[in-house]
Amino acid sequence: MIERAVQMAQEGERFLVACHRRPDADSLGSALGLIAMLRAMGKEATLFMSESIPESLQFLVENEKGVGSFDKGVRFDATWIMDIAAKKLLPPDLPGPEVTGPLIVVDHHHAHDDVGDIVVRDTGAAATGEVVVNLMEAVGMTELPKGAATPLYAAIVSDTGGFRYTSTRPDTLRLGARLIENGADPWRVAYQLFERWEPARLKLLAEVISTLQMAFDGRAAIMRVTRKMLADCGANDDMVEGMVNYARRVEGAEIGALLWEWPVVEDGSNRLETKISLRSSGKADVSRIAQALNGGGHRAAAATQLDITIDEADERLRAELAEYFG
Repeated sequence: MIERAVQMAQEGERFLVACHRRPDADSLGSALGLIAMLRAMGKEATLFMSESIPESLQFLVENEKGVGSFDKGVRFDATWIMDIAAKKLLPPDLPGPEVTGPLIVVDHHHAHDDVGDIVVRDTGAAATGEVVVNLMEAVGMTELPKGAATPLYAAIVSDTGGFRYTSTRPDTLRLGARLIENGADPWRVAYQLFERWEPARLKLLAEVISTLQMAFDGRAAIMRVTRKMLADCGANDDMVEGMVNYARRVEGAEIGALLWEWPVVEDGSNRLETKISLRSSGKADVSRIAQALNGGGHRAAAATQLDITIDEADERLRAELAEYFG
């Protein structure tokens, strides 16, 4: 549907651009890259953000004014939702269609449902940031617009784990070089995304690693994080980002998993659900396990969220791992 998306970009004048729920570097970086594209086309583009932006991503929006603000009564010609494959990941408090107009999804995951009225999806792309660059070329841009290089570099370097994951292709590296040539600072991005750790986060990591359990003859490494652990360490949920990779790094483990107690506040219940993050060391396809648990993702990285306790989620996960390993 890239042709329809291009047509909307060319014919519309006012757009809203949003990230998925709990934005990460690919979602936010892709959104900012798309905003740069639309503005270079002479369009009005506003970043919608109803949740707090993680501290590690604040550097991406330091020059973006009026995030999430627009006049009451405004109707947009369309709303672009970045890096989303399921309706449940739509951002909270997104206005209704009378305000947003049609939803245009730009993504690189396998779709979990029919989210979006127009969908630009490339499951072969290493990150949604790559898909945004393809959109730029499709609308006729021969040069990257001002302000696009750093957020798009952050999007791609994040989803490829610093160009380490199997999703990294020669074209991915060439695009990374192009973004650096256009002003992206590799160390600044890497420091903010991977290297900058607060003391509370290090304390939390020590607690999380202490929960490590090996299962299925060492083929799976499972860790967990609870609300009590977060409180005891003075940490927040943003600090949990990336900790699942420590399970993946265990020698011999084909799958790393992190179970994460997650508070649900939208419906006023304040109950706890459980997020499960899954990572593959290369051999396993963790998307199959996530899909069996009503989630999704990629072969190397996937996730789900279950409305059960963390102990119940642990049992469900182990049952699916037993089925997977046979």
